[in-house]
Amino acid sequence: MGSEFDFKRLNRRGFGKILVAGVGGLAGCATGGRWLSGGQESEGARGASEFLHPSGKTAAGVQTVDVVVVGAGLSGLIAAKKLSEKGRSVLVLDARRRIGGRMHLEPTIAEGVLDIGGQWVGETQSAVLSLLDELSIKKFDSYIDGKSMLSWNGALSEFNGDVSKVLEGHFGASEADRIAMSYAWQKFMDIARTVSASTPWTTPNAAQLDSQTFASWMEKITGNAFARWVPSVQARIGGSGGFEPGEASLLHMAWTQRVGPQSEHPETWLLHGGAGQVPGMLARALQNRIVLDARVTEIMRTPNGVTVATQGMRVHAKAVIVAIPPSLRAGIRFTPELPAVYYGFMQRSPMGAISKVHAVYPTAFWRDRKISGTALGNLKTCEFIADSSPPSGRPGILTSFIAGQRNVELSGAPPEVIRSEVLADFQYFFGREAANPAEFVYCNWEREGLTGGAFTAYLPPDGWTIYGKGWREPVDNIFWAGTETSDRWPGYFDGAVRAGENAADAIEQDVNFSTAVSVAAGAYA
Repeated sequence: MGSEFDFKRLNRRGFGKILVAGVGGLAGCATGGRWLSGGQESEGARGASEFLHPSGKTAAGVQTVDVVVVGAGLSGLIAAKKLSEKGRSVLVLDARRRIGGRMHLEPTIAEGVLDIGGQWVGETQSAVLSLLDELSIKKFDSYIDGKSMLSWNGALSEFNGDVSKVLEGHFGASEADRIAMSYAWQKFMDIARTVSASTPWTTPNAAQLDSQTFASWMEKITGNAFARWVPSVQARIGGSGGFEPGEASLLHMAWTQRVGPQSEHPETWLLHGGAGQVPGMLARALQNRIVLDARVTEIMRTPNGVTVATQGMRVHAKAVIVAIPPSLRAGIRFTPELPAVYYGFMQRSPMGAISKVHAVYPTAFWRDRKISGTALGNLKTCEFIADSSPPSGRPGILTSFIAGQRNVELSGAPPEVIRSEVLADFQYFFGREAANPAEFVYCNWEREGLTGGAFTAYLPPDGWTIYGKGWREPVDNIFWAGTETSDRWPGYFDGAVRAGENAADAIEQDVNFSTAVSVAAGAYA
């Protein structure tokens, strides 16, 4: 029941697979030229029953627990696990038919694995690093040995594989480009250092910073095209990303570098066995306390608790943690209504437009040529490429992203067109051998209705200064989690872990568990 599709069967057919993980199926999958469409399942395809993980038993009726967690992604699972360890009874509800949210793992050739969602961790991401130690998951260095390639308007040069050094102006197509890039990025980081991590709207000159886009500011600060392009890549593909620089406010972009700076190397390590193994390991402590295919439709506040409703269940609890992206909160009816600022924040927190692609080869052939596998360039489709292979180089895995406007342009394209466009960019950097992978995997997170996009949410002009107070402050016994609610490494695994832990701690501090749970009016008991 937990299996969403027979991926091993797909691996043996056609030119590969075009995969969209989650929502119980494929939102566009090509196998041997056959195209299966449908971003979300119909009710009939999904089945009528909400079910327990991992037993698969039907879950229905009325339950009473201490805390309900909405969302079985990393943040929700962390919160539930921590509360359970404190002796609280918990129930986790997720609309998907799998756990993990934006952490999802798939097998590939040569006993390899592919992280369809996030995959990297960094050296200052202490919360997720502690979790990995607890789970005995080992890290290995992202491969940057050999030449890393930088392309600007068709001219190739080299850099050391550290994108932060390109942002800082240490590498560029020309000396003039490097000087302009260094000046622009320093000016930007001067602003970022002034931003309040926990309350961005209280930043000095917040209204001025929030009234302009990142793109309009760059146009004022430099006339150099290279110096505008490199920070634009950070907006589209950096951990804050998935958006065009003209979509987000300058305040928001500065905040992302205040709380999750590229200079702290967030892509330092990959994980043996893949990051997508983490949700399953966390869920072992929550046996049959996770209900899948359980879309929350309403959260009702009571005098001393909440009632959380799905299609087939009513769960009474002392508190609820909503651990889903802000924009998805809008799909829940809150009774009584939340303060207006919360709805304003939901409406102004779109998720980024990102597709992730993997090309898998029998070996990492580029390593034999003393090439690192890292590439950065103003190419048509893939602006950044990285080596995601295991230390052995078997299989060889090149990973990239299609982001922002380009992702929207290609969203409706036939699979063979997407494959061709991506591999043309791979071939540009790595030669003809890159054009013929053993497997090609594509996941458009923007078509994931139960995520809404990736990597994380962003705010347009005036979003923070007008609606920031609706970001993450609890409302009575409703608490918020998810990586988007963290003020350190939001959009990363580390932010998700911190947010889940913070929500659990806040409940322990603020909720009185000594009184009985009350039942919302209209909820059957």
